[in-house]
Amino acid sequence: MLVLLSVPGRAQNMLGGLPVDGIRCDYGEGAALHIHANLQMYDRGRKKTVPSNIGIPIAAGCLYWLHTHSDNGMIHIESPVNQIFTLGQFFDIWAVNLSGSQADGLSAGRGKTLRFLVNGHVWTRDPKLIPLRNHETIVIESGPPFAPGQKPNWGLL
Repeated sequence: MLVLLSVPGRAQNMLGGLPVDGIRCDYGEGAALHIHANLQMYDRGRKKTVPSNIGIPIAAGCLYWLHTHSDNGMIHIESPVNQIFTLGQFFDIWAVNLSGSQADGLSAGRGKTLRFLVNGHVWTRDPKLIPLRNHETIVIESGPPFAPGQKPNWGLL
């Protein structure tokens, strides 16, 4: 019996390693830019795990320039081009929603917005535009209560 699954376009890209937002899935890590940013997510004070292997489609045998290796929220930016990448591009590769009121299952509730912090400073613009810079900590949280962000261990990279 043949079963056909309906897979969203972005998820098809992850399965097939097709470009997402102009970001390719290459067979080696890029050398022009190699930096790390940390993403922390909280749902009413409880830490939410950012999964491992985002941007590493096993079936395709490649990795996107933006990816995770472990579930500690560390985003690896390893690109053959030196440019600024955004949180929106990472979420597109992840194939989950990102808006002012939703982020991978986090929901602000009717008429409210999620809180976005970049290095401890409130971000009020479109969260898709948050730049991913070296050693930057991005916190997304619904609340209250709000949780204090944790300092990532940059020495483990």
